[in-house]
Amino acid sequence: MARLLLLVAILAVAMPRASSDTHSDCGIAQTAFGECVPYVAGKDPSVSHQCCSAVRDIKELTPTVKDRRAICACLVQELKDAGGYVDSSKAGGLAGACGVSTNVIPTSLSFHCSKLS
Repeated sequence: MARLLLLVAILAVAMPRASSDTHSDCGIAQTAFGECVPYVAGKDPSVSHQCCSAVRDIKELTPTVKDRRAICACLVQELKDAGGYVDSSKAGGLAGACGVSTNVIPTSLSFHCSKLS
């Protein structure tokens, strides 16, 4: 019985480490990007400070091409989950409006994240 409890304790500690960083980063990016969805969906007329902070956070989560592609796909899913409308001009200008240089923000629901470099 003691060995079983030890095994359960070890697994409980090891499981979070075994999960993919992309999955946790995806959740972080989606939560952060939630601040931008009203603007990108055309509901807010201007970019909020919180949205720009989120864009900066998302850029920090995407140092590699693999990261950018994975997070981009997460953001596309966030937009779909939030109602599925994207104002492509607002989405395309979002990073620039926030003074952030990144290409990870999708401009449509059919954005080709796999082509990001």
